[in-house]
Amino acid sequence: MSWRTASWIAAVVIAAGAFVYGALDEGPPRTNADRVRALAEDFACPVCAGQSVAESDVPVAREIRRQVAVWVDEGRSDAYIRDQLVAAYDVDIDYNPSGSGITSLVWILPVLAGGGIAAVVVGMLRSDRRPAHDTPQPPTAVRRRRWRNAAVWTVAVVVVAGAAGLLVARSSGSRSTEGSITGEIRVTTRELIFEAQRRLGEGDMEGAIAAYDEALELQPSNAEALTYRGWLTSRRGDLDTAVEYLDDAIAVDPAYPDARLFRAIVALDQGDGSGAASELAVFDSLDPPPYAEELLAQLQVRERVAAARDETALQAVSGLGPAEDRPAFAETALTVAEALAAAEALATRGELLEAVQLVDWVLASQPGEPEALAGRGWLLVRSGDAQLAELGVGYLDEALAADPANAGALVYRALARWQQGDAAAARADLDAFDALQHQPPDLVRLIEAQGLRAAISG
Repeated sequence: MSWRTASWIAAVVIAAGAFVYGALDEGPPRTNADRVRALAEDFACPVCAGQSVAESDVPVAREIRRQVAVWVDEGRSDAYIRDQLVAAYDVDIDYNPSGSGITSLVWILPVLAGGGIAAVVVGMLRSDRRPAHDTPQPPTAVRRRRWRNAAVWTVAVVVVAGAAGLLVARSSGSRSTEGSITGEIRVTTRELIFEAQRRLGEGDMEGAIAAYDEALELQPSNAEALTYRGWLTSRRGDLDTAVEYLDDAIAVDPAYPDARLFRAIVALDQGDGSGAASELAVFDSLDPPPYAEELLAQLQVRERVAAARDETALQAVSGLGPAEDRPAFAETALTVAEALAAAEALATRGELLEAVQLVDWVLASQPGEPEALAGRGWLLVRSGDAQLAELGVGYLDEALAADPANAGALVYRALARWQQGDAAAARADLDAFDALQHQPPDLVRLIEAQGLRAAISG
């Protein structure tokens, strides 16, 4: 086989390969979610054996995926993301070869191959040149030579076009917050979220889920889309997957009230009363919107959380054995709040005496503990017995002597004094409560439920 023939074959193979690759290659990620997945596949799970970050579901892998999603939505470059992860988890996390040592050949060889291709094309063109002093050729030979030159130039153009097409295939579709093929990404995401809300309002849950999925394809770290995708998933009964969405939303935006609310509800559905109480406490601290409060009331979330929390605490106390065999409170791992929650569970069941005895158990180890004093006083005040109520006020006085800013004692004593007909004293305690820098939401709701403000306003 002549050198010229081999050159022709090489050029044709290169052109065909470039076109086939350009046609079949999916190119770079077309959405941010695609890019997150692609990047996650490029990094090894730091604590797994043979799994990438994309494949693993251990906590550290999920956290890396969350952070990558945030960086991608911020428009960070792949190089920036690689540098950050390598700095945090060491170079072994990066599956991509480095640019030094033996692995540098992975980057050098394509350049050498490109140079070889160029040499082939140039050689083909130069081989067809005829020196000026050569003997003139017949017209037929000249025509054949022209056709051959035209074919050579055509192959050269095909090679260049194929390479250009390859570059386009590998670079188009890449998105960032600073520039995209289909417009500004956050506007598009917002439109999809509006579409999801519209469909949900029409009762089309599947359509709403599909719209949220599209929004997350464009912006994987969108807290609102993650939150409501998780909520709808929980309504379909898939609580474990719902938790993943909601935890991702909280990781992205810890101050988003809706995520905390739905996470508390899902925790309740999973039987995790303690987790639900924690999420609800954070929710209350975030100045939640009115519609969220309406949903809380509709689903009786607060009542369910309180009951689950109290029951969990009571189980912990019961696990210590009968009251007469129980170790001293100070010798247990229980907190005062847990003991009071257990007492509340007993009182709710109508076992008031047992509830008071439980608080006395706490006070035996911590006689001046304001919360325990206030708790015992409140149990007695709400007993319905006038003498017990009077005794309860004495405990509330002790609690406030130990801690004048004890919010619970102020509210409980205001209610007790109102029940005793002393509106002025009740108003004084309520004013002191209102002057506190922080008013616990559960006490605010207790005041509203009892109608205390309206009763003593005159």
